[in-house]
Order: sequence, then structure tokens, then C-alpha cells
Amino acid sequence: MAVLLRNTFKAWIDRAPGAPPKLVMTGNVRVPTNGWQARLTKRSPQGINPKILILDVNTEHPGGVGQEEITTIPLRYEESPPQDEYGQVMIANGRGEIVVCVGRTL
Repeated sequence: MAVLLRNTFKAWIDRAPGAPPKLVMTGNVRVPTNGWQARLTKRSPQGINPKILILDVNTEHPGGVGQEEITTIPLRYEESPPQDEYGQVMIANGRGEIVVCVGRTL
């Protein structure tokens, strides 16, 4: 079972000069054994509020028996340019959800 590490999730819109705006979302998920893979995917369809981006954490359990070693997997999602002026990002893994506010950088 993958666990979302709540305090690691951050989202921001990078508005660096010379490049189009880019939404960046990062965070970590903890899994019970090594060998797991995890990634963020944009939910389709999105929810009813276009200002909240919904991302799903998709995990893949390793085949066979993995070594019992709690492992942290870094996650990253980018959208350039953002499809809306998102104010929040919701990250869901089927067992829980985390909502983070989208910051701005210049």
C-alpha cells in the first residue's frame, strides 16, 4: 500500500521570463518494499471545478517477493502551459487525498 507523504507535496506556476508558464507539482509517496514504481497522471475527466487540478498516484507493485524495506518514491508532474489558472491541486491514491494550494514564482 502506497502512503502519500502529506508535507512533501508542493505546487507552483513557474513564470520564468523567456519561457511559457509551467505548472509544477512535486511530492513523495512511501511504499512497503523496494521495486515499486509510482507516477502522477491527470485524472480524466477532471472534477466540476476547473480551478482544481486532480492528479492520481498510480503505483505498480513489483512482481514476486520484494525485500521488506520502506522506500520513498519522488513524484513530479508538469503541465506547460497550464490548461487553467489552477488555484489548487488534489492528489489522490484511492486511499486518501491531499489538496495543496498553487503558489507562483517569477
